[in-house]
Amino acid sequence: MNINSITFKLGGIIIVLFLTVFFPLVFTIDQLFTSFYKNQKQEELDHFATKYSASISDVDDKAAYHMFKMSSELINADLFVFNMKGKIIKSTGILGFQEGTQVSDNIFQPISKKQTVGIEYSEKGGDQKFLLSGKPIIIGNEVKGGLVVVSNMDNVNTSIAKVRIWLLVSVIGSLFIAIGFTFFISKKLSSPLLKMERATREIAKGKLKTKLVVPTKDEVGSLAAAIMDLERELEDYRNNRREFFANISHELRTPISYIKGYSKVVKDELYDSEEEKKQYLMIIYDESTRLAELINDLFELAKMEEGKLDLDFEWVDISEVLISSVKKVDLKAKEKGIHIHLSTKTGNPFLFSDGRRLEQIFINLIENAIRYSNQDTKIDIYIAPQKRDIQIFIIDSGIGIPKDDLPFIFERFYRVEKSRSRSTGGTGLGLAIVKNLVELLGGRIEINSVENIGTTFKLCFPIGQKVSEEKE
Repeated sequence: MNINSITFKLGGIIIVLFLTVFFPLVFTIDQLFTSFYKNQKQEELDHFATKYSASISDVDDKAAYHMFKMSSELINADLFVFNMKGKIIKSTGILGFQEGTQVSDNIFQPISKKQTVGIEYSEKGGDQKFLLSGKPIIIGNEVKGGLVVVSNMDNVNTSIAKVRIWLLVSVIGSLFIAIGFTFFISKKLSSPLLKMERATREIAKGKLKTKLVVPTKDEVGSLAAAIMDLERELEDYRNNRREFFANISHELRTPISYIKGYSKVVKDELYDSEEEKKQYLMIIYDESTRLAELINDLFELAKMEEGKLDLDFEWVDISEVLISSVKKVDLKAKEKGIHIHLSTKTGNPFLFSDGRRLEQIFINLIENAIRYSNQDTKIDIYIAPQKRDIQIFIIDSGIGIPKDDLPFIFERFYRVEKSRSRSTGGTGLGLAIVKNLVELLGGRIEINSVENIGTTFKLCFPIGQKVSEEKE
């Protein structure tokens, strides 16, 4: 297995977490069992010492200890009794506590003060450990001596050793189970991630038909769905880019062909009259103008989509901007006999916006209305202030837009009637530029159109609020 794989890393993390929790738990269990067995043995010794010490009526009367040996064998422990001088007067013969020897102060002092002694004891130079329980012998409410019960810890240690063997077997078994379970879980968890890795690599190679199915509804499933969304976005982008290059090459080729062809005619003097020559030169001029407009529109659109378009925000009188826009397109309207009716009212709210870009939006929309309107018709423009925004309507009585084409009207190079797009003029980028500019200025644009009746563009911009504040 590759140690750098996510399966290995995920499995390693799970194992480390398991061991981090498991080993302290095993240690705690071991300590609990060790403490339990020692306390249980200590309680047994304490219980016997209490009962036996209460049965002694005279410490120095050796006849009172006729059951001493039998009691020792019964409880499997050694006994000794000492008087108030600290001298052992009766013992079952345990090493270190022989009859006639002095008992140590750590046993004598507590018992002489009517206290119980419970300690662990080991002989000097020996490996064996003993539990010791001592009780005062009280006669006539006075301490006359002490009884001490001593038991080796072999039974306790044997029980603890058995528990530890059981714990060791449990640890080994649990470790193997944990490794198997971890391998299964890590495989299960990493499998969709590995699928997503393979899918993204395929997408990176340009295979945008890659399918990725992750049935979970958690964050992993959301990530898989996001990758599929990215795949669709990339596919749309590639299709749009292909269509864009096809459109732009077509749009550039046509004026260049006209310019090249007619300039050759003029250069070779293949015309019959000065009037014909002027006509050819006018075609060259119109097509070069169209080419310049196309390049300028492309440049503007690229800057907008990259967010590099410079905007100069200030408080703007929307009425003045509309009046200026109408004056600039009035000549084109008169050439087609179209009357532009602008209705403005005094006291319209000011907008915090870019006046130059607003004028660009209005001119584009009015010129579009002129371009697709029949001769001797009219275009209505009016302002409708609302509580939170100001609305501008541009209504024409032109050829209208079919319902099926409305969703695509703001796309680059999209034309409703491609067969007559050349005759109506325009670069096919005007509405795309308008939509981008409106959104950059914090507004929105809506369109409503009926074929052969007319089109209405509705613009909405927020009143009295800076665009930068709205976006925060």
